[in-house]
Amino acid sequence: MHTPNSMSRPFIRARALAVLTLLAAAGAAAAVAACSDPFALKAQYSNVPFVYSLYGISGAGPANAPAALDFATQSAARVDGSFAFDVAFDFDGGGKIRVIPQRLVGAAVSGARTVGLQLLAGDYATVLEAPPRGWQFDSTVTIVPGQVVGVRLASGSCAYQASQEIYAKFVVDSVKTGGLIFGRGLVNPNCGFKSFADGIPSH
Repeated sequence: MHTPNSMSRPFIRARALAVLTLLAAAGAAAAVAACSDPFALKAQYSNVPFVYSLYGISGAGPANAPAALDFATQSAARVDGSFAFDVAFDFDGGGKIRVIPQRLVGAAVSGARTVGLQLLAGDYATVLEAPPRGWQFDSTVTIVPGQVVGVRLASGSCAYQASQEIYAKFVVDSVKTGGLIFGRGLVNPNCGFKSFADGIPSH
């Protein structure tokens, strides 16, 4: 015949196990709820890949040839009095490519654009996210073909958003005889989202 004390031990252990199981289930449910927060900011637009070709500012290209990139339109742009671009391209004395933010070339009547640049490690296809820090604002960077450049831009389209910036990346694939530059780029048009993955980004 079992005494009350001997019967209480397994009962207490079972009760404790049941409580721990319930607590674990509640924690898991809370984690799922946090991940599926209906109020969390969600991206609305797919990342936009593009290709470009342009010359250096002081190169031997045709008159009025494009020598800059405008990431809002994902296209090459001319360096003229409108200053409607984000970065311009030129060559240094050693033949390397200089990437020059708009502010260092000239400012449009509507104001200069704030551009952050950063060299990113890895091949173009494997660079899938903009880094959170390490940006050089309004400072020229020098690259060779194959080096990936990250871009951080203050965007007027983000004026009423939690983040005021959009992110992009680009690479120079080759430089042809005569100074014609060929490359690829990608823009994440969602304010504050850093992912460079295909489709609509998750972060």
